[in-house]
Amino acid sequence: MKSVYRLKKNFQYNYVYKHSKSVADKNFVLLFCKSNVAQTKVGFSVSKKFGHAVQRNRIRRQMKAVVGPMMPNVAKGYNVVLIPRRQGHAYTFEEVSTSTQKLFARAGLVK
Repeated sequence: MKSVYRLKKNFQYNYVYKHSKSVADKNFVLLFCKSNVAQTKVGFSVSKKFGHAVQRNRIRRQMKAVVGPMMPNVAKGYNVVLIPRRQGHAYTFEEVSTSTQKLFARAGLVK
């Protein structure tokens, strides 16, 4: 995923947490809000409750791999944070892909 599509600063995440609307399923929570910038930016937040660093980084890499190719089709002018929910087993790439695409569609962020 390209760097221009990423939320990078803590205040950007805090703004999304305070002013967002949310859409969720059994695997992920998607928080989104309008931004003042024309470019849509996405951030990924994985809690320490999710597991050890290897597991957290793995799910983060999978989310980036799914969202990156979707970005040209995402509506402009939003900040988005994607949060995985803790499960008993590790996510497969298919679960990450289908859940993420469904959440973006339910939020109305896909053109």
